[in-house]
Amino acid sequence: MAPLPALIIVMGTSGCGKSTVGLAIAKQLGIPFVDGDDLHPAANVAKMSHGHPLNDEDRIPWLHRIRETAILLTSPPGLAALDRPSHPPSPDEVHSAPLSHELAGALQHVHPDALAARLERTHGQGITRERAACVVACSALTKEYRKLLRGEEARFHLPDGREVVSDSHLEPHIETFFVYLHGTRALLLKRMEARAAHFMKASMLDSQLATLEPPHETDEVNVAVVRLGQGEDEAEERGKEVVCQDAVERARRFVG
Repeated sequence: MAPLPALIIVMGTSGCGKSTVGLAIAKQLGIPFVDGDDLHPAANVAKMSHGHPLNDEDRIPWLHRIRETAILLTSPPGLAALDRPSHPPSPDEVHSAPLSHELAGALQHVHPDALAARLERTHGQGITRERAACVVACSALTKEYRKLLRGEEARFHLPDGREVVSDSHLEPHIETFFVYLHGTRALLLKRMEARAAHFMKASMLDSQLATLEPPHETDEVNVAVVRLGQGEDEAEERGKEVVCQDAVERARRFVG
């Protein structure tokens, strides 16, 4: 029996390099990469565009959509469509018109460089992967967010006192893994300050760090921790290439 497809979440706070590392993993392994920020529902986008921060209730449908997108992209119709991106799957191929529409939407979010690398590996080099997989960049800062991404039940306590419970979605479609990019506050802030016109401020980073519940390889299943820094207090950069290769090797162990 073939193993379940894999959803690899590259996670961490702003400034840790989720998109850069996620794309590196995807290109090396020949699998699709999606930036999770591109999957926010329209209501979330509208709320953020008016300067209002999202709450946990807003994030629930977004996190579900990340998982559902990965399920679509690693399904047989999704894999077939990824192998011939200029020819969208027909309703007959995906067995229903609604699924064809959903799959077409998911395919639009696949990074073109990851898609090109996949096509080169499968068609140019003849390399196939026994276990289908998809990489998504997503902050996944709390344990409850990560439960949702695993398909488990999650509970959220909102500022107004309400408790929101998201039901389990544990149908055997996909297995979730996390690559956590760990960096100290000083290192992350230095990275963000080096970005020209970056919107993230020190106060916003501190807010994310206060929210962060770091995953540990011994406390949560399917977690790999990749450190961004080295030396005393991990203040010195390891370097992008070293970090990316470390993350690729960790991800490779997950998917074979």
